[in-house]
Amino acid sequence: MVKVKSVKVRKFFSDLPDVDLDFETSGRDKVKNYIKEKYGSDYSCSVGSYTRMKLKTCIKDFAKVKGLSFDLTNKITKDIDDQIEYTWGDLISYASRSKLLYKFVQDNPDIVHMCKYAMMVPKAESVHPSAYIIVPKHNQNGDKTNLYNLMPVKAIDGVLVSEWEGKYTEAGLFLKEDILGLSQLDKFHGIMDLIKKNRGEEIILEKIPFDDKEVFKYFRRGWCEDVFQFGTTGLMGYCRQVKPTQLSDLIAMTALFRPGPMESNAHQDFADIKNGKKKAKYDYGVENITEETYSLLVYQEQMMSIMHQLGGLSLIDAENARKYIKKKMHRELNALGERFIAGAIKNGCPDKEAHKIWDKMNAFSSYSFNKSHAAAYSVVSYYSMWFKVNYPLEFWTISLQEASESEIPYRLAEMKKTGVEIEVRPPDVNYSGEKFSCDPENNRIFYNLNKIKGCGDIAVSNIVEVRNNDGEFFSLDEFVQRVPSKVNKSNIKALIISGAFDLVEDLSEPRQRKDLLKKYLVEMKGDEDLPEAYNSADSLTNAFWIMEQKRLTGFGEIDYDTLVRDSIPNKRFAKILVNDLEFLGSREGETVAVAGKFIYYRERAIKNGIMGSLQVDCNNTIINITLWPDAYEKYREEIEDYKGGVIAVSGVVKKDKFRGVKTLYSSDSTKLYLVSQKMKKNTFEKKFGNSEHK
Repeated sequence: MVKVKSVKVRKFFSDLPDVDLDFETSGRDKVKNYIKEKYGSDYSCSVGSYTRMKLKTCIKDFAKVKGLSFDLTNKITKDIDDQIEYTWGDLISYASRSKLLYKFVQDNPDIVHMCKYAMMVPKAESVHPSAYIIVPKHNQNGDKTNLYNLMPVKAIDGVLVSEWEGKYTEAGLFLKEDILGLSQLDKFHGIMDLIKKNRGEEIILEKIPFDDKEVFKYFRRGWCEDVFQFGTTGLMGYCRQVKPTQLSDLIAMTALFRPGPMESNAHQDFADIKNGKKKAKYDYGVENITEETYSLLVYQEQMMSIMHQLGGLSLIDAENARKYIKKKMHRELNALGERFIAGAIKNGCPDKEAHKIWDKMNAFSSYSFNKSHAAAYSVVSYYSMWFKVNYPLEFWTISLQEASESEIPYRLAEMKKTGVEIEVRPPDVNYSGEKFSCDPENNRIFYNLNKIKGCGDIAVSNIVEVRNNDGEFFSLDEFVQRVPSKVNKSNIKALIISGAFDLVEDLSEPRQRKDLLKKYLVEMKGDEDLPEAYNSADSLTNAFWIMEQKRLTGFGEIDYDTLVRDSIPNKRFAKILVNDLEFLGSREGETVAVAGKFIYYRERAIKNGIMGSLQVDCNNTIINITLWPDAYEKYREEIEDYKGGVIAVSGVVKKDKFRGVKTLYSSDSTKLYLVSQKMKKNTFEKKFGNSEHK
């Protein structure tokens, strides 16, 4: 650091920022090691963290020592949340509002006194997971110094740590950085590694252009599943409303789609003005500042610019205003407001307009957002969508690898919705491993072997090891000969039923798995015959084996049409039944019935009762169903029990304007049937014998 005069040093170090830096979670230790190497242990260290006794615990512990009753201490502390960092002063504040606590404080001053000091004493010490401090090499007088001259430090488990906590290092005017992990960056790393492996292309994030029209097309349509920040139902709907066309729109949306702006309807105003439904109204002298947000005040930086440009306040005052906003220092903010109004009038702004602008900024201060934060995250969102559009195979492979069980149907549904020509296949002994994998030559994604119930981690790791060492498998016979005994009979049976040998054995239909299973169990393992479930008449159908595959892997396209028609006696209902593609192509106002796995529901109170919102997974198309109060009340008691099963529902097709998708709404004639309970009872059990279907 360059030597400067003492006054300048003092001025500079009086306002150092708290720097938050996001890195791949797997690379955080590398960054910390880099800081150590660059600045040395004499000028950098981790930040200490301490736990202390909480107010509620203190009162209870000291009261117990004094012999006071448990019931009494429970009563006087029942409103004190032990998860909140209360101070000793809060005890006095509570006592002024509670007669019982007030009497306790009066009768037990010794306990109050002990609480005051006990809460100040650290009970346990640790290393802050992300905070790091870097100190200058010269003090305020320009003399050389180091970490040990400036603060107390100690070693905890071999790590050099400040004995001051983060807030005290900041008060001591030292630079604190938080080395944070962002899992989305790990995803980018995985996608780029896969692109390089599949295509030999090296992707550099910084060189990705921000004007890809197809990327914004996806945003406008709300195709944001697994896109950083924008992957929620709310933001998908907001994308359809705003119809973003440039990066600045995404930045503004990030800042606006939060409780504060939404309560004031600022997010809707932004969408309406951008799309010409409302006219932009620019305040006096600030058009150049609010132009990118269509006349609306969205960012803290805009407020600072207005205070500086229109009000003539210094940039330091403008920065102080940002701090006052963050720390809710209203008195200080209002004092600056008076100076702003006076300065704005001096610069030609009409008196009434100056007050209006300040009132607007003052109201805005309660939910203002930092533009640099919104921009940094929106850039990550854009990159995420760019990969999704330009490298769908690699994007979806990594996306499915990182997805939870409940997220997979939604991601598969969006693949279908966006029309990507990627074939998703069940696990395969030659392509699958411990994670979802892809075949770039044929544009395919394979489920992982670990998804198969009955094929554990040990079996999977052994299969992968043999394949990696000795090459791919060419037949079931060869597979059985090559894999070790740790891949047992139960594992191989599950692999066959799941379709993991379909490509190896060149099976053209799922029902051919029966012959392969018989070959293995009877001819190779010496069983007398197949289990009863696999010898039924229905085991000769493709539907049976797809059901079994889905039971074991969670993946499979089921012929719900045939299933429901065979199971429900209502011929009129069966006549209006449509599959997933037919539903997507149906007309608004058309009465149809749909069937699928019941994956989600919630209920909500409206004016005339309780309505229910349901979702079914119909071969990876997620269909939303709205049951108005009359229909929901009719089926309400059964719905909880239906969860996870296959249901069939009739209703009227309408377009959900917020979601931008077709939705099935209940009518007076709506019927709801349970076709299967968790794919193992009722109809399935009758059709397919005693085989378990989940």
